[in-house]
Amino acid sequence: MSKAVGEFQYQPPIIKFKELISNGDIVVFGDTMLERKTRPATEEDLIVPNDNHPMQPGDGTPFVFRSVLVDGQPAKAGIGSLGGYSERIAIGFEKPHSDFGKEFATKHFQIRQDEPGRCYWGHDNQSFTIEVFVDDD
Repeated sequence: MSKAVGEFQYQPPIIKFKELISNGDIVVFGDTMLERKTRPATEEDLIVPNDNHPMQPGDGTPFVFRSVLVDGQPAKAGIGSLGGYSERIAIGFEKPHSDFGKEFATKHFQIRQDEPGRCYWGHDNQSFTIEVFVDDD
């Protein structure tokens, strides 16, 4: 559901992760993710290369998320506006995470430069570990 605002198409900021990466060729999960070498993630590692927002609309192609491990669980993650106005982190898990379920997104997050691999989120200093795969660099 979108509505025109001036020359721009407004997309609601709440988007289901499944809609973000609806192309089946982009999401590939499996046991091979656990056998690959990882390193702690930085915010820069997770920037969505084809991100867009209402002032710079995209062409409708699914967002490209990076393969990651969150608390050791295979997932896809990305940081960007993702069609909304504010930057956020969005994560889709292969199997439901014990705290986040199948999907998680928040605008209240930080991966500190002095502590890569740990993402703090919310207002109560909650955190999770996040690693990227070295062979994706």
